[in-house]
Amino acid sequence: MTKALTGQIFLVICCIFYMIWWYRGYRPNVIVDRVGGVNGVLLMLTAAFGIIGVILTLFPIPKMIPLMFSQKLAVMIGIAAYILLLIVTRYGFGRIVTTELFLIVGWTLLEMTLINRLYAGEFLQGRSFYLMSAVIVAAFIISMVLYVAYYRMEEMKAFYAAMVPLITEALSMTVLICTLLSRRK
Repeated sequence: MTKALTGQIFLVICCIFYMIWWYRGYRPNVIVDRVGGVNGVLLMLTAAFGIIGVILTLFPIPKMIPLMFSQKLAVMIGIAAYILLLIVTRYGFGRIVTTELFLIVGWTLLEMTLINRLYAGEFLQGRSFYLMSAVIVAAFIISMVLYVAYYRMEEMKAFYAAMVPLITEALSMTVLICTLLSRRK
């Protein structure tokens, strides 16, 4: 569980660097090099913390009992959800498909898989499991609503709205981190 906990901390840090990078590189009416200089360093830190965070989050959890749901099924549902959301957002809402859709679906799948494994390892039981499921689903819904609305918003509102999913996902992971740390005591 320690590696998964560390992975979640790295992913929260990834979200923070991503927000800073977004703020510096995507402000309306400001032209900057998004991958050079300080912004390039921020982007590299975002990627490094994100990749390490995902890898650590996926490490095996000791003391596994039967999972709440099948991992293979979760991955298949994640792939199907991505394809369905890509079609619905592109053709139903006219939304340009961007990397953020992959990140939203991928993050949701990662977190649901993690809490499933934590449940199986008896680190996240009963109400805590269902609370975390609700928190993750809420973050997903907020992210998807803002993903669809982004290109329909006034430029400055869209700029700030694009940071909200990073905030909700970082907060979701922070809730999980705090829940797990409180159980260790």
